[in-house]
Amino acid sequence: MSPRPASGVELSAAWRWLQGPGRRRAWRRRVLRRGLAALCAGAAVLGLVAVARSPERSRLVAVVVAARPLAVGEVATPEAVRTVLFPADLVPHDAAHQLAQVVGKPVTAALSAGEAVTTRRVRPESVLAGQPIDLVAFHVTIPDVRAVSMVRPGDRVDLVGPTGIVAHSAPVLSVDPVVTTDFGSVLQGPGSSSGYDLKDAGVVVAVDQPTILGLAAAQQDALGRPQLSLVLRPR
Repeated sequence: MSPRPASGVELSAAWRWLQGPGRRRAWRRRVLRRGLAALCAGAAVLGLVAVARSPERSRLVAVVVAARPLAVGEVATPEAVRTVLFPADLVPHDAAHQLAQVVGKPVTAALSAGEAVTTRRVRPESVLAGQPIDLVAFHVTIPDVRAVSMVRPGDRVDLVGPTGIVAHSAPVLSVDPVVTTDFGSVLQGPGSSSGYDLKDAGVVVAVDQPTILGLAAAQQDALGRPQLSLVLRPR
């Protein structure tokens, strides 16, 4: 049975109750306000519970971020990094999740405060870490600065000399950071604002001993000019 609608007499009586004289009227208004506030708070709690139980809600995971700006080559100290909770669907696939993955290692890219630290943005104990024991690190000078700028550590490249491919699918261990300025491209060194001569730009690759001899012979022409080309291979 549906409730009977309130009549005009009943509504008038309720209004007179709220408008009662003196302290009683103030007390009644205070009770009404508190009741409405409690209802609003209850609705907010129910809304939060519904969101928390929603399947669309992303879970949170711990991610290491920079606690302050970090320059290239600066060692990440316990005071320079911290962990925060990120929605899982916004976390980079190679993000560091524990401070031990970062602390004590120099960063290979400038980081802003609050920016996630990825495993590719910290230098391992050795550039040869994880490589076969028969490979050595060798720096190769590349005259094409645009070719250098498109390569990242972990890529594989072919190095081509005047007579053909000298190194096939060589893993890249590190890349000289090249910065483009109003005056052209320069090789940026750690802590340097002026840069170095661009003739030193290149990459460090992991190769075996016989390949080193071929790279050394093909790296420069008779006038000392670099002549190797770099070809980026699919990952």
